Amino acid sequence: MKRITTLVCALSAACAVSSCAVETTYIGKAYPVTDAPELYFSWDDVPEGYETMGHIMASPRFFGTLEKAQSVIEQKAREKGADAVVFEGIGMTTSDPTYTTTEHIERNDDGSSTRTATTKRDVSVSTRLEATFIKYRR
Repeated sequence: MKRITTLVCALSAACAVSSCAVETTYIGKAYPVTDAPELYFSWDDVPEGYETMGHIMASPRFFGTLEKAQSVIEQKAREKGADAVVFEGIGMTTSDPTYTTTEHIERNDDGSSTRTATTKRDVSVSTRLEATFIKYRR
């Protein structure tokens, strides 16, 4: 029984992590669901006669990737009723550094001591995929 409980907990944790692999933020309009929005990676390729529906940012979390972020943006575009998605680029944010110092004191046989201090610098870098949803004017 304990083994089953452990397995259920592990599966639940895996599902929770995978569902949170990409965090999105969307601002804009919504229309009825669409099947397969067109994908553009340059505004030069977008045909004339459209309206901008809104903008979305997708940030991979934990073990998420930019490829997963693209997939999530495509899914959100279908849900919001976009006819096309224009991917605008990858943004990066670097955190301010944090410093952690550890100290070790070693006592010698003659009564003296040796002090060693080590400082570690940590910086985190997060990426985000940015895109615009468009609706064709018909």
